[in-house]
Amino acid sequence: MSTSVTPGALAGTVGAPAGATSSRRARRRRRFRPAVDLPLLALLAAFILPIGWLVVLAVQPGRNIVSPDWEFGFTTANVLELLGPGRPFAAQLGNSLMIVAGTIVLCLVVGSATGYALSRLTMARWVTLTLLALSAVLPLIPPMALVPGLYVTLNSFGLLGTVQGLILLNTVFNLPFAALLMKVYFDGVPGELREAALVDGASELRVFVQVMVPLARSGLAAVAVFVGIMAWNEFLMGLVMTSGGRTSPLTVGIASLVQPYEVAWGSMAAAGALATVPIIVLAVVANRQIISGLTGGAVK
Repeated sequence: MSTSVTPGALAGTVGAPAGATSSRRARRRRRFRPAVDLPLLALLAAFILPIGWLVVLAVQPGRNIVSPDWEFGFTTANVLELLGPGRPFAAQLGNSLMIVAGTIVLCLVVGSATGYALSRLTMARWVTLTLLALSAVLPLIPPMALVPGLYVTLNSFGLLGTVQGLILLNTVFNLPFAALLMKVYFDGVPGELREAALVDGASELRVFVQVMVPLARSGLAAVAVFVGIMAWNEFLMGLVMTSGGRTSPLTVGIASLVQPYEVAWGSMAAAGALATVPIIVLAVVANRQIISGLTGGAVK
């Protein structure tokens, strides 16, 4: 059995440039695949539609929201009512922003130093195992089980009901993840760079600040985004450790809009949109840093 190859086909396969071949392969990979793409589109719609509906309700008059018919309008009264004088929403928004900023700073400073120590410094094996065990065990404990002890501790230090106290609590719960992620990142930095800097006379602190931290900035960005999202969405500690009103974070303020005899649907939708959309935009913009940070060190 003989096989004939036409000159055109031969030119199309052998003579084609490598770039054109890779482009055809990329187009083939981007081709619509119903078995895979349709479930993904369904999941994407299930994720986006509730958020889109929340934004729509935020700008609807109250009559349209409770109406059994599909009536649509546009008003900014819900947002203006939230931000109006005498309402605690602006103070709660400021509290959440300060909590997020403080938690990110503490987690980056302490987490990067801890990750560097676990990755590069020679410590006793029992110390390393103890730190890793504590980092792994703390996230497994239900936060509600820690509330009585944390409440008494904050009250003893005069931090109960303050933003500083909530910053410390959010740091405690997010620091293990930050430290472990930074350790993975520092593991991926070649050790020869640290050794060369030490041979040149640099101190360990200078090596950490001027050599290792700049090389791990993708990991720092991933930690900052992840910790910021977790601190922004935190609810339990804000509910238990504050007295509500202007001392509480934004998440507690949204929950307080549900009253025993009235539910302010328009205000709830506006508050939910103002609390949700910025963090989603941040996650979308920083998705590359998040993915690279979470997968950093997975392949060496």
